[in-house]
Amino acid sequence: MAHKSTIFLSATSVLLIVYVSLFSVLQHSGKLRDSSLKTHETRYFDSIEEESEPVKKETSFQARNNVLEEVNYEQTVPHNRVKRNSAEEKEDELKELPIIHVITPTYKRMNQIPEMTRVANTLKNVKAIHWIVVEEGNQTLPEVKQLLIKSGIDFTYLSAKPYKNLTTSLKGIHQRNKAIFWLRKNVDLSKDGVVYFADDDNTYDLELFEEMRYTKKVSVWPVGFVSRRKYQTPILKNGKVIKFNAWNTENRKFPIDMAGFALNTKMFYYNPQLYFWKTFRVGYQETMFLEICCLLRDLEPKGNGCTKVHVWHTKARDPIIEHSSYNDTEQASTNHKYEMKKEKEKEKVPSIGKAGKKST
Repeated sequence: MAHKSTIFLSATSVLLIVYVSLFSVLQHSGKLRDSSLKTHETRYFDSIEEESEPVKKETSFQARNNVLEEVNYEQTVPHNRVKRNSAEEKEDELKELPIIHVITPTYKRMNQIPEMTRVANTLKNVKAIHWIVVEEGNQTLPEVKQLLIKSGIDFTYLSAKPYKNLTTSLKGIHQRNKAIFWLRKNVDLSKDGVVYFADDDNTYDLELFEEMRYTKKVSVWPVGFVSRRKYQTPILKNGKVIKFNAWNTENRKFPIDMAGFALNTKMFYYNPQLYFWKTFRVGYQETMFLEICCLLRDLEPKGNGCTKVHVWHTKARDPIIEHSSYNDTEQASTNHKYEMKKEKEKEKVPSIGKAGKKST
């Protein structure tokens, strides 16, 4: 009996050792796999911060088309719009809405706060929105942060240094990339959502955001006051985009303004190379960006079949300020007194008429 008990214990011990060994191997392989992924992710994002981009494999446009043909973008069917009878149901409906991530590059200037205020007053009326503001420079600004807090909008405020040895004509790409890489790190891009690049010197109609909310891949629409045109727009045939009314349509696959398109977040999930490369040609940012992820037939026209304009380039010039407010400095107050004195002297000195008579 004791012999059988010994054999049973030995067999149990062997099974236990095998189980522990197998568990250790699986756990170790999992750690290695996680570590590998983490290392790749860190290397991918840190390379941008260090001003050296990842290696981009140059491929022909046809080769990229073949790759895009194989990608299957699954789209969640929008929930049915039904009447809500309680505050809780309305809150649940809000949670179901795809989030619109609005990326806005900005920089310190005289009219920065007024223009940011205009955009904030628009976005605060949009449901399920996340505003990513990227300041140019080494740090954020307290006055902009205060404006964002006051707006009540869900926001992220970042700063981005300009890329070294880069033409100024590719302005804003370091800020847009900063926002894109922040999204890759902090947002589940495999779920439906929208990414829209909205500069702070544009004017936006609220209807624009509701139209872009259920973008499947890339939605497009007209933009007003672009390149000395009243507007530029995609041209449709049977409800599909076939060409564009815009400048330089011969050399650009997608002659679209930055404010004229939005992307589903899954486009970034399926395309790790989707961001603004420093090797993009000047004036070709939009087309080279979209060529990475979509085909012409993927474009979804909005704005009532691209017949309505819901966004305009209303760039405001910096105001001309001759001197500070009279309450700001003692010198300004002195200047004001001097000007008043000169005005009084003009009133006292009579002018001489042609007949030599004095006239006031």
